[in-house]
Amino acid sequence: MPIGSVNMYRRTCRRVGLDRNPLRRREDRWQTGVAAFLVLVFLLVAPVLAYAVGGQVYRVETSAVQAETARLHQVDATVVETGKTPLYAPIMPARVSWKDADGVVRTGDYQSTTVVEPGSTVSIWLNKSGAIVEPPSSAQAASKAVLLTSGALLGVLGVLAGCYLLLRRGLDRRRLHNWESEWVTADLTWGNRG
Repeated sequence: MPIGSVNMYRRTCRRVGLDRNPLRRREDRWQTGVAAFLVLVFLLVAPVLAYAVGGQVYRVETSAVQAETARLHQVDATVVETGKTPLYAPIMPARVSWKDADGVVRTGDYQSTTVVEPGSTVSIWLNKSGAIVEPPSSAQAASKAVLLTSGALLGVLGVLAGCYLLLRRGLDRRRLHNWESEWVTADLTWGNRG
């Protein structure tokens, strides 16, 4: 191992309190031990929590999207006319026509995410009443699972960090009290020498 790596390793050990410094107090060792324990708890809980929460949310959302897809049906429609596309919007308004199950030609307004021209064919989604609706989102389940899992992990991390900070605050008070009593003892011992 190069000398620079050894020095960095020693420096890191010293900063986190894992060296054999005789000046480290019992409170310092407690703080280091609890911090290591809390990190270990997070590393053990995080994958289990991610699997449990993320998996459950993904299953629920996937079944909701499948149920919504079952209520809708997809048809091919012909673009009759197109509207003006705003410069800032990624959609193109269009008027489309299609034949319903009874063979009746219907028309409706459609918002295309791609450039379409009159006469081209687009796939649209219809609800039971025959109105044009947004297509079911295939990415909705994954995005909600990631969002809620991230929130749960941040919550656990916040609780563990709060526990560490409360412990550190109590240990800091104890260190300060010990420091003051040691100074009083030193003053009584050394202060009376003439």
